[in-house]
Amino acid sequence: MSTPRHALFDLAAVAALVAVTPAEAAEPLTGAELRAACHEAKGDAYRLFVTPEVTRQGAELAVQAVMIGPNAPWGGPLPLACLKNWRLSVPAAATLSADHGRLVIADTAVPGTLVKLTAEFDGKTAAVEFTVVAKDAVVLTGYWSEVGDTDCPAGDPVLRELHFIAGGKFEATWMPFERYIDYWGDYSFDAATGAIVLKPTGGNHVPADADLDGKAAIGPDGLLRFTGFFFGSPSSGPRPPRTCAVFKPR
Repeated sequence: MSTPRHALFDLAAVAALVAVTPAEAAEPLTGAELRAACHEAKGDAYRLFVTPEVTRQGAELAVQAVMIGPNAPWGGPLPLACLKNWRLSVPAAATLSADHGRLVIADTAVPGTLVKLTAEFDGKTAAVEFTVVAKDAVVLTGYWSEVGDTDCPAGDPVLRELHFIAGGKFEATWMPFERYIDYWGDYSFDAATGAIVLKPTGGNHVPADADLDGKAAIGPDGLLRFTGFFFGSPSSGPRPPRTCAVFKPR
């Protein structure tokens, strides 16, 4: 039986489960309901997240806090109003709304600036780090699903979840289930040349036949195309090595 993903990604997985868009955000708790929710959340681990993951100049991000631990073994949202002492490491790079639910990156923020947003709850610090991205920069950050096209049909089974994480990390999973990931690691991408290299550092299934050094490009249609590249055979059975793959953003 496959083992679950390692602890490094537990809170990231929780965030993916509870993430909502600004339009879907629930009404904030107040009064006795808020006090009860904050009290029940004590004793867990906490982390902040921003969405979308591509943190471009001028972008408006939704801020969320998540928890996992004895009170929420499968994870869940933590009301932002429970957190205190909010801080931005580079105040000039972004503006946080009064309710802490929105973060707007300044148009003048310098691309490449590393920003850390922190807040405190139950004697612990919840945090998220992100790097400012230029408005027109080509970045892979975010979730992608394999779809194929006429020149490069999708594999069987398809790689349903390819996640590029800001800071040079990736996760690849054929059949996502709860917090399961097939393999994960580091990646480098040169937007100017399209050169991309994925280096697995662990996983439940790391394909021995993978060829993770090739080219990647995002076309006018928004699809991410890999050439000279093979993500490997899934654990459910071998498939002939391919030299291409096409993904759509999720």
